Amino acid sequence: MRRGVPTKNPYAVKQHLTSCYSFKLEGNSILRVATGNRGFLRMPLNRHTQEVLSDPALRGRSFTLTASVLSICFSKEVQEVECTGTAGVDRNLWNITYGNGSTIKQYDLTNCVKITEMTKEVIASFKRNDIRIRRKIASKYGRRRRNRVNHILHSTTKSIVEEAVKNKEAIVLEDIAGIRRLFIKGNGQGRRYRGLMNS
Repeated sequence: MRRGVPTKNPYAVKQHLTSCYSFKLEGNSILRVATGNRGFLRMPLNRHTQEVLSDPALRGRSFTLTASVLSICFSKEVQEVECTGTAGVDRNLWNITYGNGSTIKQYDLTNCVKITEMTKEVIASFKRNDIRIRRKIASKYGRRRRNRVNHILHSTTKSIVEEAVKNKEAIVLEDIAGIRRLFIKGNGQGRRYRGLMNS
């Protein structure tokens, strides 16, 4: 404004409320939020959330409320695991390999690649001659792909962490800084292969 540049009123791209004050969990089934003037907003919690919050060791820290989602952040004191060994994790295109000098496990990630390829084919088949509509539909399929792949990766990494805790092993990750330079144009690789590796 000082430089004479016209400005617009600020607005929230995604409306949400995040707070760590004036909220309370009533019986692990209702979230009560103070709205001022001795008024309260009560939101019922679903069964899964109630089961998680039934643990007496949990302490509610904050919550985030959007138009469709309520997220509750909580803390819990956990015992530190004394590690007696180490195990490495190597991420490949088709699998994740986890192991140490004596035991090696491979977790199949073929479905992640198939989901990605299928989504590419679906998006490439769009013939609508309106870039706004095509972009909106492509975004929907992109979100669906990301959610499905993230679910598979979450299940796999959860299994790896459980295995490490059981064996009292520290997980060692590879340093992948600069790995994208291996798959850039001009390296003698095909476009499809570079896309697979970089995604």
